[in-house]
Amino acid sequence: MVAKGLEMEALSPRDANAQRAPRVNELKTKAAAQLKSAKDKEHPPPPPNNVTEPPSADRKEGAVYQVGKMLGKGGFAICYEGKLAGMSKRFALKIVKSQMPAKMEQKFQTELQIHSKMRQKNIVQFHRAFTFESCTYLVLELCPNGSLMDMVKRRKGLTEPEVRFYSIQIAGAIKYMHAKGIIHRDLKMGNIFLDKYMNAKIGDFGLAALLLTGKDMQIMRRTTLCGTPNYIAPEILEKGKKGHDHMVDIWSLGIIVFAMLTSKPPFQSSTTDEIYRRAKDRDYEWPSPETSQKYISQEAKDLVATMLQDADKRPDPDTIVEHPFFTSGYLPIASDISPKLRESPPQSPAFYDPPADAEMEALNLRNVQEMCQECGVGPWCHSQFVFKNIWREMAEEEQNGLTPAIPLAEGIVYRPFDEIRSEQKLQMRLAQQAQQAQQAAKAQQAQQTQQVQQAPQSLDKTDELSSFSQSIQSQRVTSGLLRAPPQSFAAQQRAQHRPANSASIFRSQSVAEPASKTAGSLRLRPQREVPVAPEQQPTEETAPRLRGTTTRSLRNQLTSMRNQPAPAAAEEQVPKKAPAPVISKLRVQEEKMSLFSPSEYQEPVPGTRPDVVLDRLHKLQAELERALNSRSMAILSSKDKTPSPPHIVVKWVDYTNKFGLGYILNDGSVGCILRGLPTQTGSQTGLLPPACMLVHGAERHCQRKEDPSYLDRHQIVPMNEGIYFYENNGAEGFSRVRASPETFLVPVHSDGTVGKFLAGKDIYDHRKRERIVLWKKFANYMITYGREMDGQVDESPIRAPTITDPTAAPSDIVTFYQRFGDVGCWMFCDGHMQFNFPDHTKIVLDSTATWCHFWHLPQGAAKLLEETGSLAESALDDRTVLSYPLQTLLNFATPPRAGTRSTSNPTRRRPEISPELQGIPAANHFRRKIEFIRDIIREWNANDGIGNSDMTRDKRLRWTGIRETRNVQIPAKHVWVTIGACWGDERLSAYVDPRKPAEMGPDIDESKKSEGQQQRQRS
Repeated sequence: MVAKGLEMEALSPRDANAQRAPRVNELKTKAAAQLKSAKDKEHPPPPPNNVTEPPSADRKEGAVYQVGKMLGKGGFAICYEGKLAGMSKRFALKIVKSQMPAKMEQKFQTELQIHSKMRQKNIVQFHRAFTFESCTYLVLELCPNGSLMDMVKRRKGLTEPEVRFYSIQIAGAIKYMHAKGIIHRDLKMGNIFLDKYMNAKIGDFGLAALLLTGKDMQIMRRTTLCGTPNYIAPEILEKGKKGHDHMVDIWSLGIIVFAMLTSKPPFQSSTTDEIYRRAKDRDYEWPSPETSQKYISQEAKDLVATMLQDADKRPDPDTIVEHPFFTSGYLPIASDISPKLRESPPQSPAFYDPPADAEMEALNLRNVQEMCQECGVGPWCHSQFVFKNIWREMAEEEQNGLTPAIPLAEGIVYRPFDEIRSEQKLQMRLAQQAQQAQQAAKAQQAQQTQQVQQAPQSLDKTDELSSFSQSIQSQRVTSGLLRAPPQSFAAQQRAQHRPANSASIFRSQSVAEPASKTAGSLRLRPQREVPVAPEQQPTEETAPRLRGTTTRSLRNQLTSMRNQPAPAAAEEQVPKKAPAPVISKLRVQEEKMSLFSPSEYQEPVPGTRPDVVLDRLHKLQAELERALNSRSMAILSSKDKTPSPPHIVVKWVDYTNKFGLGYILNDGSVGCILRGLPTQTGSQTGLLPPACMLVHGAERHCQRKEDPSYLDRHQIVPMNEGIYFYENNGAEGFSRVRASPETFLVPVHSDGTVGKFLAGKDIYDHRKRERIVLWKKFANYMITYGREMDGQVDESPIRAPTITDPTAAPSDIVTFYQRFGDVGCWMFCDGHMQFNFPDHTKIVLDSTATWCHFWHLPQGAAKLLEETGSLAESALDDRTVLSYPLQTLLNFATPPRAGTRSTSNPTRRRPEISPELQGIPAANHFRRKIEFIRDIIREWNANDGIGNSDMTRDKRLRWTGIRETRNVQIPAKHVWVTIGACWGDERLSAYVDPRKPAEMGPDIDESKKSEGQQQRQRS
């Protein structure tokens, strides 16, 4: 028991200057020192539930963090989980007392300056720091899977493949730090954290130091005694002037590798002095095979020995990953490392079996090479990374007045210097563009003025409006991109004792994209005209009636007015007036936030205007009523061919509480429909309208990301076809812009290394890239959880359509989504609709409701579900589809009436249904489902638009038919939500007992949830 206790203590982090607790006979002599040490190391108090971050350049209104569970505690700090209110992304909040000893203030300042300049995939990312209620908060990347030390403690050691995986990642981070001129000096398993994908992340830069000076750029050896006893290199312990350098981190890596393999550090002892002695003498032993059941290879032992040498003989990170240990056995890929490994060893035989043949050895080598390239370490990483030394960045930071003063004053937010520098550069570039645009606009206005003076006096007023509109359009191309300049950190500090409205002259001169709200993004009735002063109001004879919310509608109306000859009487009676008020309205309506740049060609999508959709819905309702009232099957001609099922959604992920909905179609295309999302341009915030996109062949593309023969495996989207982005423009329907896939190309270097997916060239390109990244997250999530309907629709592959007829609406893009409790509704751009019911059936209607495709349960399974509330898994596999006219499916069991075959036209007849099929629609409650669909469309029509449903609690439409009631969650969460509704989008939810679907339980206040919950649905 004693030995075991010592073993665990050896893995625990301790400050090198803090000796072990004194023995009983030493308490009297060291009591005072202990009290002082306890006082110095007193932890800050627990944070309140809500922590307020003060306003800063990138967050004009500040922010509020909702504090979650405690993550850990160190020598002086505590760490809690936190997330921004209203957002799902979580952070780690490291908290220290603002008031600290002078020596600690200097260390803390160095920690902030160093950590904020680290940008590497295996280093915990620093976001910002601020003071709140006498404590300083560091906002860091959250690593939810704990530390490497926690994992090793639970597992009593890791397998050699896992050690290879983490050693390469740590070596890559060490190489990066040393290239930046930093030594960590406290590398240990307790400071290596595991992110949500179980990747290693180095954190805690409290003891980090600069490796280079700014004078002669020569290596500067440190002399401070620091670190944790079990991980300290011998040269740190030497009291002479020799000091230590970056090789102390290599020593620590050797200790970490030993501890990962054996569960304890090599020099573990009962006292600190004994640890130091054994470290100097390299006095350590590997567990013997007789006493340990774990096999440790000779290659692993040799690797550790190379790192636990004298400093001048230790290998650098590039040499370490070349060691035979890394190719002598299996190296896991990212998908092999899951959070389950925190608690239990891997199950795959590959982790334990030696390479069986040359092919397996070649695979191991390739895995090592690819991982080293990802981590930027080793001879296979041919790209020579040149990093700016930290001391240079610190010098620039000081020159700009951005060096943090400890303690941070309240109201100050310390952010990474490279972020502020990038904002300043962008602001300068945008200011130059705005200036050029203003000069061009002035020149164009002068030219137009000259043309007007030379033109006949009978110039029509609509021509003047068109000229002014074009002038405004030309100005908006670049001036709309200008953002308010960020306030520097130094300016924040200077402003602490100034009036609140001082030093804001330049910001007031900037032009930002207005945050106007479009129809379809707010749940409002159609807005009224902007009032104009009576003496300036244009009459109907001289100015067009301005309706809608988009540029295109105004431009089209002006054009049509121009082409119509004005009545002579009107010209004589109504004097010409300045069109300025109309131009002001044009400006307001043109400068809405959008995915699309004014310079991009925006193609209107036919059939998507709300009035056209509403007309189609009225006809669809009439056909549903007619089919429901019919008591016989439809008459078909021998020439009528049963249409193939259209595109349908076979898998989806509902994240409408944050972003929208992702889906996979039966042809392997992957799309998403996004709700109106908030965005920010400079100091202006607003809402982008609902949008959607689709990528053909994306499912197969994502599945081949590990296929070395696939050229596009590193790309976010396949490179063989353009991508259409669709945007909902309210009264004018959808418009689309085609983007070349090369626009979103991820650079792949000649040596196979993959570059970064960079920000866009302008705000519009950047917004598209944000949507691409969000689409990719949806795609990865859905593909990870598989598809339910593989091979059930049609054995022949569906050819991805290409847009060749601009007058035809595409049939494979979802433009509207609504959910009624646990019934889902998708409308495609060509008008066909899909309804998914909770009994795992689906109904697909064409745009006229003439033909219907009904995916149904077997008759016996449907009856069993109704009687028992239970559904066998095999019943889902046995689902098939009936494709008939809707009228026929509604009367499937009705026998054909005598004389249905017309003697005058023998080719027209009613179908004859096989007896074994006749009972399927009734068993699956088909008629009742069609009546529910009819009620949905009837409500839309009554409220003048798709998605315009009554969301009041008592009037929400909900399906009360059969569903599973056994082995399901009780109560279940039901959601009512829209994306793309005419009134705008809304989301409500409530608990419902599936055994009593007609009774609605309590509403759910989702705004109080700590995190948006993705809901996976089965089709």
